[in-house]
This record gives sequence, C-alpha cells and structure tokens, in this order.
Amino acid sequence: MISSESDLVLPRSKLLIVDDQPSNLAALRNLLMKVDVEVMTASSGNEALKLCLNHDFALVLLDVQMPEIDGYEVAELMRGEEQTCDIPIIFLTAVYRDDVHRRRGYGVGAVDYIEKPIDEMVLLSKVRVFIELHRSHAESKRLLGLLTEANRSLSLEVDARRRSEADNVRLAGTIFDSSAEAIMVCDSLSRVIAVNPAFCLITGFSSAEIEGRNPRVMGSGRQNREFYTAMWIELEKDGKWQGELWNRRKNGEVYPVWLSIVLIRGEGGAIDKYVGIFSDITERKKAERELMESRLVAEEANRAKSHFLANVSHEFRTPLNAILGFSELLMIEGETNGFVSRHREYAASIHDSGQHLLELVNDLLDLSKIEAGKWVLHPGLFAVAPLVHECARLLQADAETVGIRIGIKTERAPPALFADKRAVRQSLINLLSNAVKFTPAGGVVTVEVDADGPMTVIRVSDTGIGIDATDVPRLMRPFEQADSSQARPSKGGGLGLAVVRSLVDLHRGWMRIESVVGKGTTVTIAFPTAWAEYT
Repeated sequence: MISSESDLVLPRSKLLIVDDQPSNLAALRNLLMKVDVEVMTASSGNEALKLCLNHDFALVLLDVQMPEIDGYEVAELMRGEEQTCDIPIIFLTAVYRDDVHRRRGYGVGAVDYIEKPIDEMVLLSKVRVFIELHRSHAESKRLLGLLTEANRSLSLEVDARRRSEADNVRLAGTIFDSSAEAIMVCDSLSRVIAVNPAFCLITGFSSAEIEGRNPRVMGSGRQNREFYTAMWIELEKDGKWQGELWNRRKNGEVYPVWLSIVLIRGEGGAIDKYVGIFSDITERKKAERELMESRLVAEEANRAKSHFLANVSHEFRTPLNAILGFSELLMIEGETNGFVSRHREYAASIHDSGQHLLELVNDLLDLSKIEAGKWVLHPGLFAVAPLVHECARLLQADAETVGIRIGIKTERAPPALFADKRAVRQSLINLLSNAVKFTPAGGVVTVEVDADGPMTVIRVSDTGIGIDATDVPRLMRPFEQADSSQARPSKGGGLGLAVVRSLVDLHRGWMRIESVVGKGTTVTIAFPTAWAEYT
C-alpha cells in the first residue's frame, strides 16, 4: 500500500566508477556532473563488489587494469551473483586495445568496451542512454509493484476487501489512466479485456479494436517460437517476465518495446489475469545505433592518426640524421681548422636543435606505436640497480652544469626485474630529464628503488618548482606541460610523461605523481617484479 506521495518519486539513478587511479576517478566524476545521476567511486575490485551488493547501480564504468583483481574478474564475479548479474558494465582501458581483449570484455558480459583517451561526448551519450533505461525499468517495476500490491490487497478476506475496494479501484484507475507506458490486461485465455490511453497512443489500436482479441495481433514475426516458449515457461514459473521484443502497430510499422508481464492468480491458485506494461524504445535503439557508428568512426580516426604520426616520424628521421651528422663534422672541423667561434656556436646550435627535434620525433613514434597497439614488449630478466646507475650517468653531465646533484638509493631493490629493459630505461630517462629540467640550480634529484611485495617501485624525486594539484591529471596526457616559466630551456615536447604512463600500463603497472608547489615533485612508477604473463 502507498503511504505517501513521496513514494511515487523515484530516487536518482546511481552510477559506479571503478579505477585504482585517483586522478581517473576525479576526472570521470567531474565529467559525469553533466548527467543527472548520483556518482559513486571505488578504487579496487573488492570495494566495487561490496558497493554493488548494497546499491542498485544503473551502470558500472570499470577499468580493465587494476591490482589484486582486474576488471575482467570483477565482471565475472558480478555476473555470478543474482543481485548484480544484470548491472550493465562498460569497460574502460588505456592498454588492452586488441580484439582478443575486446572479445574477452564482451565475453564476460560487458555492454561496451571503450579505449582511452575517452571521447567525452560519446561517453556522456552512452551513460545517458543507460541512465534513462534504468529509470524506465525502475518506473516499470514501480508500476508492477503497485499493481501486484493492489492484487494482493484484493485477495484479503472479504470484509477487508469490501472496506478498501473503493480506494483500491480509485488508485488503480489513476495509475491505469495516467501512466505514460502502455498497460494491457488479459484474461486467463489471453484475450485483451482492458487497455489504457497510452496503449492506444503507442499501438494505434482503439480499445474497441483490440479488446477481445489475442495480443498476437501485434506480433512482428521477428521472434521465433522458441522465444515465446521460453517466455511462457519463465512467466508460469516466476509469475513475471521482462524483456525486449518487436511489436507491430496498427499501420504495419514494426517497432521495439521493453515489455514487463505479471501473472495474477485467483483465490484457488488458478491463473486469473495477465498484466502487460510496455514502452516504445525506438529512440533508445536509434541512440544505440548512433553510438555504435560514432564509436566506429572514432576508432578509425584514431587508427588514421597513429598511422599518420608513424609515417611523419619516419620521414623526419632521414633529413634529421643528415643535419646531425653534418653539424657534428662542422664542429670537429671547427676545432681543427680554427673556425671563428661564432661559426662553431652556430654549428653547435644546429646540432642541439636537431637532436631536440629527433628526440621529439622518437617520442611521437613511440607514442603512436603504443596507441596503435604495435609496441611489442620484449621482457627479460635483468638487474635493475645497474640500469638505474646507467641512466643517472647519462643525465649527470647536464645536471652538473647547473649544480644539481643526482642521488641513487638501490639498497632495497630486488636482485632482478622481469620486464622490457628498453621500456624501463626509457621511462627512467624521461623522468630524470623532467626532474633536472624543473629543479633550480643547487637542487637535488633522487632515484630510489624498492621491492614492495610483488612490485618493483621506482621513485624519482626532486626539489624543484613543484606542480599544482589541479595540473597533475592533465600532465599524463600527450603534449601537456607544466608551467615552464621557471624551468631551464630543455629538450621535450610534453610527451615524456605520456610515454612513461603508457609503457608502465603495458606492463600492468601503475604510475603516481605527488607534488607540492615550491617544494618539489615525486613521480612513482611500479612494475610487476615477476610478470605472470611471461613466467
């Protein structure tokens, strides 16, 4: 029984974001403020599963790569629980872009598989579709609950039923006549005995034209006999059925509907009536098709971009190598033949600029390979401490020219690391270059390696200018840089951190940036010490 008007107001739909990176959670939460939905977050798979058992979520945005249990395992566990098996899941990933992982995502029940960087408009459109679908389902359940409650009340003892009959009839009549969804009541022989105004509006049939007829008059022919057999078996077993099917209007037009059927039994247990409630979901299906087309267009654009970057990078290398080679010859000849000092300076400037451009081209090529899924990892076992010392030596000369000291702490490092050595070396060099660039003269840059359980953790800390907390998330996107007004001129085009993040993600590791403006920055990256996929 309804106790107050507030019971008629449906609560806001809830959405869960699952990601082990706080920056990703914050970014997605800010983006989803544009949608009328209550957003909740979880930083691990276990936390997400607990929340799903205690909340009715309209949608879960689930990161694939997470520690402890990954997104695929979370999805499988959700599908194994009756309470969570029907929650729609959209996978988000920055790493697993191949068809194998995509099929695996859909195989564990995902409704979509979105690759990062995320197209905000596409994601918002998809979220709105599932939120609207959840609200529609909630409204259908509410109406079914009201009708079931009314039926239960009618089954009470005769005296009580007589006293409340007027109120129940009035309530049922209000719901029946004012509902925006089509309601159809059939007798035990499946003959239509009543329809509401919304039914007539959606189907095109008037009450007189449909009453006394079997609902199969609205059949589209798109569902086979097995579909209806399974529907009736479930209906008689559970007393209710919900699902999507295609109907036909009076004018012959075929359209999709979301249908809920509840079976009503009489006092002796025999079937008395069937009540069907359905809504026209043509617009929702159209939106789904448009979303799919948009996703395919976005994927093709991303592939074209990566192909373009790779081609341009290769074309740049040949003239750049010639520039670097001839500028080095000019500098050598300048030393032996007594060139004017400004000519030697010109040659050095040409060489430095060419080297800068070559490193930027290399970063572009690496990033395009990673985004296209063509970066092939070659993992092997190597000692991490000597690699750290080697990378520090490469940056030592630049650091010493401005009085910066590079400190190394490898006492707690694991004996060996099983990973792609080239990728780890490139990550270290990029982080050290950034640290030296943004550290004032006389400062300190420290590299520390720790064995933290199954992970090898590498921290690069500096006493530099620091980063504002609001800038941290965007610095891991390509071509984004911190305020360089206080930094020394240096090589780089805003790709270093993006490349590092992508290389760490390929190893199923993680990356974190902690910084205080005016005091310094610590960038932490972690790699699995013994990579399970290759061991």
